[in-house]
Amino acid sequence: MPTVAQALADLLSVWGVQFVFGTAGDTILPFLACLGEHPLRLVQMRNEESAAYAASAVAKLTGTVGVVVSDGGPGTGRLVNGLADALSDRASVLAISGQVESMYLGTGHKQYINQQQLLGAITLRSENLGCPSSLQTVASDLLRTAVSQAGPVHLSIPKDFWQQQTQEVTAKPEPYLKETAQSSVGVIEQGAEWLKNLQKPMILAGRGAMQALPEVLVLAEKLGAGVVYTLPLVGAVPGHPLVVGGLGPGGSEAATELLGECDGVVKVGATYWPTVLTSDKKKVLAIDSHPANISRGIPADFGLVGEAQTVLAELVSRLDTSAPRESWSARVQQLAAQWRQRLQSELEEAPLSHPGRAIRVLSEYADEGAVFCLDVGDHVLWFSRFFQGKGQQVLVSGRWRGMGFSLGSSIAAQLVYPERQVFCLVGDGGFSMLMGDFISAVEL
Repeated sequence: MPTVAQALADLLSVWGVQFVFGTAGDTILPFLACLGEHPLRLVQMRNEESAAYAASAVAKLTGTVGVVVSDGGPGTGRLVNGLADALSDRASVLAISGQVESMYLGTGHKQYINQQQLLGAITLRSENLGCPSSLQTVASDLLRTAVSQAGPVHLSIPKDFWQQQTQEVTAKPEPYLKETAQSSVGVIEQGAEWLKNLQKPMILAGRGAMQALPEVLVLAEKLGAGVVYTLPLVGAVPGHPLVVGGLGPGGSEAATELLGECDGVVKVGATYWPTVLTSDKKKVLAIDSHPANISRGIPADFGLVGEAQTVLAELVSRLDTSAPRESWSARVQQLAAQWRQRLQSELEEAPLSHPGRAIRVLSEYADEGAVFCLDVGDHVLWFSRFFQGKGQQVLVSGRWRGMGFSLGSSIAAQLVYPERQVFCLVGDGGFSMLMGDFISAVEL
């Protein structure tokens, strides 16, 4: 029979895990030793916070479970920011932490803390392994929660359990856990009728539209609508006359102006909506694979649930092929062209030290498919304003916005995509917080 350490490693492999990020500590040494003889790759980090950010990044990039392991006590405490990021951005993460020996649970023993209370607010579930024989049941159930509900979960394991025997791993992959709800054809037909009543439509594309950008542009052409995007799509949206730039600070003045003039917005996979940009109530049709996101950011008048590619294809097929709203489409293209010219003029008149010049150089140098990991700070505004994408992926701490996110996430991105360019954009503040993991990056 396998030990708890061996069984947990085997179970993670069954669930498609490739990397385990973490730092060493005495409450998890048997598990780390097991990983040294296992196909799973242990990625040694200098700080548990970076390790948790890396696990969150793996989940965001691949849609699989990211895994982080930490020592008990202070090591567990340093998981907080990374797990909060995963919770905020709906990233499936399993955090594994060591705990004091089972005989010391609930006592004042050194480095003991009730980890379930500590991490309960920033995980979907936090459990402590009660006995070695229940490892497969407890861990499998946590993984199901992480995948089906898209968020972080946590398992603490007492130090004296790791080398005790447990059941053989019999679990199998459960791909059905990721199946999403889908609006019926009848509801989509109603959505198409709803769209036909708009005279000045706009489209807001967010991270959930990443795999559906061709369909977004087809819808824009059918409606004569302008396309605005949120930060995660800055590098992905191709040049198009109807694309008017990013949303929010550092975004496009054209986007702000057109959102103020429009009479309705099609929100595709987006949860961000800065209400200060549009003071009046807009009609909103929202498309999202998660029903809870339909009215997130701004209340929706009509919602369509499902994968963006599928829903948009069905929606477009039900729109008539008559000429789109020509005067509105011309207005959109005019402001979009003026916006692009304004950016070019700003750069031509700016000194060589202007941040926008550096961002534009990155635009020219970066390959298609490159990954940009952005930290938190003013550099994000410059990136949003001046970067010209050609199929790149942008990774951010979207809602938690934790400083230090970019270094751990860039390490994860390079491991996931070893053949791609990976860029880490970080300010002095974010870098100094977790700069120890620059060593981790060099060693890899």
